[in-house]
Amino acid sequence: MSNIPSKESVLAFIRDVFQAGPADKKRKEFEQLRRQSNIQLKTTEDYLDEILSALGLDEVAQLQARELFLGWSEVNNFLERNIWVSHSIPRHIIWLMATHVYAPGLGRHLAFWDSVQKTDPGMPGGRFWFLPSVMSESDVTLTMPVTQVLNWLLDSLACSLEELAQVLSNSLTITGREKDTAADSRAIRKTLGNWHAATRTPGVNKILELFNSRLNLPFNGTFDWDNDQSLNENFNRAKAFVNQKGLSAKVLSIETPIPEATVKELLENPQPGTAEKEYFCYHLTRRYHTPDTRTIRKRLLYARAFQATYFKLAGAIGVPKEAQKLPNPSINPAIQVVSIFQIAYNLTIDSCRKSEDERNEYELFIKSIEERYPLEAHTTFLSLNKLSGSLHSLANQLNKRLMSLGQDDAVEDELPMGCSKEQFAALYKRKSELLMSCQIDHDESHRLNTATKDGDLYQGINRTRNWSALNSVINSNTISLPVRRAAAWRMVDIASTDLEHAYGLVALLSQLLNDPDKRNRPTDAQDLADALFRRIKRTSTEKNLSPVIRQLEAKHELAKNHLKESKAKFDQALDELRVKGFGTLRGEVARDALAVFASGLYRGFNSGACDQYTLSIINYGGLETPAPWYLPSTEELANKAKDYFWECLYQPYAGVPRLSLNGVQPSDA
Repeated sequence: MSNIPSKESVLAFIRDVFQAGPADKKRKEFEQLRRQSNIQLKTTEDYLDEILSALGLDEVAQLQARELFLGWSEVNNFLERNIWVSHSIPRHIIWLMATHVYAPGLGRHLAFWDSVQKTDPGMPGGRFWFLPSVMSESDVTLTMPVTQVLNWLLDSLACSLEELAQVLSNSLTITGREKDTAADSRAIRKTLGNWHAATRTPGVNKILELFNSRLNLPFNGTFDWDNDQSLNENFNRAKAFVNQKGLSAKVLSIETPIPEATVKELLENPQPGTAEKEYFCYHLTRRYHTPDTRTIRKRLLYARAFQATYFKLAGAIGVPKEAQKLPNPSINPAIQVVSIFQIAYNLTIDSCRKSEDERNEYELFIKSIEERYPLEAHTTFLSLNKLSGSLHSLANQLNKRLMSLGQDDAVEDELPMGCSKEQFAALYKRKSELLMSCQIDHDESHRLNTATKDGDLYQGINRTRNWSALNSVINSNTISLPVRRAAAWRMVDIASTDLEHAYGLVALLSQLLNDPDKRNRPTDAQDLADALFRRIKRTSTEKNLSPVIRQLEAKHELAKNHLKESKAKFDQALDELRVKGFGTLRGEVARDALAVFASGLYRGFNSGACDQYTLSIINYGGLETPAPWYLPSTEELANKAKDYFWECLYQPYAGVPRLSLNGVQPSDA
């Protein structure tokens, strides 16, 4: 089973990647909202605190990070509520969420941080560090984040890996039984070699051990401003430093904000002005200053987290291990996620530099995306668009793509990177057809749902072959039940796949069992439901719709006054929905299970057990005004669910005695 990763799953993953706290042996319990609601919310706060502590952020940055997490959570939860995962496998879900939500969102928000205060001062400029990269055009493999930080450190020290290992060995001791002994430089050299070759991603504890606060490193490749020297003396030292390291004007223009022409003029002009000297020395100091051990540690920790995440992503989307370091996006699609991050990051940095305020920056950013990536602006980068309806459009696109992907299908390219003309044409065609198909669905749905007369709508239903438009009709809150039932039968008739056929049958069952409009429910509804259940269980995709079917079976049992069997099936459906996503169904099932439990008819009721449904209802809907920031009391939620049971949920079949708190009454169904 698979699901859109919840905010709890993502938070637990980040905590794990940063090794920000002791292993949570019951992590799955947290991810699936199985803990008591107050403990669940406390765990969320604890996880956030541990992650922010591991990142070493100041108070302002911590506040920004919390706001970022809250904003991302809302986007993620919206997609959870509006996407039916159906038969999809984790590979496709992770790929689509990484390319459409995680990478573009993270790239943009890290760019905001860097625009205010650089996250990596002293590192070469021109790009975001801590990502797998091709360092030169001749490279045939990616350089991993930890490797890049080690290269920066070696360059700052002006030493080799062997020499660094010896320095670390001289600074470390291993406590033995009799006396302290010097650390083995060969073992350290092997560890550093594995890190540098990216054959192993370092652990947090090993980084803290090797680069502890007592470490004293000899930096021979850095440049710092000397307050005891004059400007001319500092400038001459700066020129000598540039010559010593063999830094060309082009390299300096890439690694610092100084334009190449300005660098040439400064280095060639025997008598530059005071302002020019100060400008040159200032930026050289910012780029090549001597780092403290805390900075080295922090960069290695960041690099290992990004590196570990990259390899986990590559494995999750099916990239073979031997291809995970290759820069070819056709062989290693994980590099496309990196590129999407970089596009969002670089365009945000650019728009921040050119803008006067937040609104102006957003307009510049969207304009840049649409000009440079016109198709991706309306697909891959749609989650960054603040226009009303953008997330609805994205959810529709992802639903359509997930419906069409088979379990054996590889992930589909998102960016036209390093591809042939044929591959580019195929990618362009697929994305264009997706947008066109979504627009056709929207137009046909609007035409059907705005018909003024039932007769016109019946005719439209009989003529259309648009399955998605019919699906919008059956989910309408304003169209009568008989018309929606006709739309559902039409969905069954025109279904082009077993999955669409099964969904049509589910729609018909839902109208008999879920629909609050019971005025037109036929007297033989029970027999019809039995027949539809038999049909749907004969379909090849029945197991993919298991939670949906369990929910319908639960209502079928309830309509026969089988309360115990009904609640058992609701609970079973909720268990399955914790690991398999069907939009808001999870909240609805939790609500229905609680309603039966708290109805006053259920003999095994106890108020303490009501809490197990609380967070699913709040996060995924079901009762009025779901609000993640407001946690109602168990009693309040149970009372609402009880009212819902008697006003809406409980509708016995014709001929089945209607139960009441005062005893059995004749059925009015």
